[in-house]
Amino acid sequence: MITKVLIPKVKNAAVSAGILGLGRALGETMAVAFVIGGANRIETSFFMPASSISSTIAQQFNEATDPIHIASLIGLGVVLFVITFLVMGTARRLLRKSK
Repeated sequence: MITKVLIPKVKNAAVSAGILGLGRALGETMAVAFVIGGANRIETSFFMPASSISSTIAQQFNEATDPIHIASLIGLGVVLFVITFLVMGTARRLLRKSK
């Protein structure tokens, strides 16, 4: 009974909640910046210091003086906005589908 009635109704809402959580996590800046390490290189291990888009913007924007550096950071902000917009749009579509 549970697998035939409850799970099909809850599945889309649970997936949407997970996607909305991912969208919120994409925007968390300072918590990620402190935990992740802030290294500006690509590592092969998940346990090495790294950097996220939002933490890169937060850590470098104040010190950026070169116009190309500033434009690059603004471009990163646009990329972050587009990713978050797509994630939120997907979650809304799944929520609408579950109703």
